[in-house]
Amino acid sequence: MNKNLFLGLFLLPFGVFSAAAQDGWSLRKDKEGIKIFSRASDHSKINEVKADFNMQGTLSEFADVMIDLPNHVQWAYGTKSCGLLKKVSDCEIYFYTELNCPWPLTNRDLIVHMVITQDPGSKIMKVVETDIPNYIPEKKQIVRVPVSKAVWTVTPVNKNMVHVNYQIDVDPGGTIPAWLVNMFATKCPFESFKSLRTEVMLNKYRLASFSFISNK
Repeated sequence: MNKNLFLGLFLLPFGVFSAAAQDGWSLRKDKEGIKIFSRASDHSKINEVKADFNMQGTLSEFADVMIDLPNHVQWAYGTKSCGLLKKVSDCEIYFYTELNCPWPLTNRDLIVHMVITQDPGSKIMKVVETDIPNYIPEKKQIVRVPVSKAVWTVTPVNKNMVHVNYQIDVDPGGTIPAWLVNMFATKCPFESFKSLRTEVMLNKYRLASFSFISNK
């Protein structure tokens, strides 16, 4: 696994894009059915980012991949480790993840509060991941991500396919050189979502079922 994940989910929002994004989303990459957009943030110099794509699988299978924390290293581009801190319920957890950053940058880490909900009428599922930076003490030689909120909106297309809208607003902390952001701004999220499509098809996720999710 390449050691540049954090650029994909956390670096790419840096404000290195054109002013055209300020009034709305601007398309930055469109390949293999994965579209990546950016726009200026209302409260930060770092741009917001979103992605849209379809993938095979059910809502429950998608949720199962999200909840399988140790396996995030297989699809979230550059994740060094990911593990459970606290389980509130089957649909609410706190977890820790460390992100590999290429030299000379320092690795980042964050504590995420994940909540999975579903609208009973539309069947649309949301996975909301909010950074809780003070949940545990900071670690030496690792930069704690101070602000991050990601929302996955997952809409059933048919019984074997879902549409995913991913949106993130983040400050990765520390100082990030612009050349690094320019280099990986679209590559990392694209590789993550492409891998996610493959991961959800693994046998261990097939026919996943949760009491709080209706696939119909």
